[in-house]
Amino acid sequence: MKKLFILFIFIPVLSGCVQTRVIDNITLVNAGGIDYVDGEDIRITALFTLYNEQKQAEDKNITMTMHHDAGIIDHLSREATAPVLIGGLDILVIDMKTAKTGIFPIIDTLQREPSVGSRLYLSISDTSANELLLGNYGSEGNAKFISNMIESNIKNRDIPRTNLHMFASDFFQKAKDAYLPILKKVEQDKIKIDGLGVFSKDKLVYKIPSDDMFYFKLLVDKHNKGSLDVKIKDKGATIQNIRSRSSIKTNMKTMTVDIHYNMTGIITKYTGKKLKREFIGELTKNTERKIERKLNQLLTDFQNHGVDPVGIQRKFIQQNRNFNHKRWEEEYKNITFNIHSKVTISESGTLE
Repeated sequence: MKKLFILFIFIPVLSGCVQTRVIDNITLVNAGGIDYVDGEDIRITALFTLYNEQKQAEDKNITMTMHHDAGIIDHLSREATAPVLIGGLDILVIDMKTAKTGIFPIIDTLQREPSVGSRLYLSISDTSANELLLGNYGSEGNAKFISNMIESNIKNRDIPRTNLHMFASDFFQKAKDAYLPILKKVEQDKIKIDGLGVFSKDKLVYKIPSDDMFYFKLLVDKHNKGSLDVKIKDKGATIQNIRSRSSIKTNMKTMTVDIHYNMTGIITKYTGKKLKREFIGELTKNTERKIERKLNQLLTDFQNHGVDPVGIQRKFIQQNRNFNHKRWEEEYKNITFNIHSKVTISESGTLE
């Protein structure tokens, strides 16, 4: 199986290559996909973008099923009209079956190869990687569309910062489990973020639902543009997070973790006619209680599934000299989490 992934990365053709090539005379792959077929065969998708005389992008692809011991570059080159290179790879999509089988050889090869940029986005496909990559998503080409969508969700929504370098850093250490965004093809011209996949060692074992991504990002990254919906009496309000910070403190003696989260937000939507000022205090308390409840639920679920994408173990190691590595797996299940949330609503366009 290891040969399968190492061959997929197309590295042999790039190593030691210093020749100058005219861009029109190469096949520059900007998106790649790998699908598990069975124990013997794999399906490879290499996506590249061509531009017509009107400078409009047109996606082309090379897709093939082959034995995992086959020379992939040789097979791709036989179908391409020019030499195949992957220096411009923006996105690599891994199907769910492959992610559950194990991705160590993929990550190990990628992060060792200097021709592959560390800012490459990795993702998991809810369906086959081939099916997802061969949609029709935007005028700039599918690779650009998908990578831009992930980047936008990192900056403005609920995906924590991620790229090849950051994923590999978590992936190769034992004190924090790595995670990747999951993509779902909704229609031929539409895809969406469908949660985060959490890895134990090199296998996908747990999914953070898309509805919980806001709360997970509160724990692992700065979250300055996400939003959450909160109930106040029989009405609803949407609060946009404009500034936040969190801290995690561990106690080895009591096996407790105190998480302090501070958020400043503004009300961007209210389902009633006008939100009276006296309701702001109640809305603030409801928001704090919801954050504390959701974070506790999420952390407890991580414990029950034996995953640690927050890096609680890392915090214990950093903050406690007498950390016992051998007992950690059992002790992690019994940790008590105390969430302390403080929300400040700074302004609103819906106040009476």
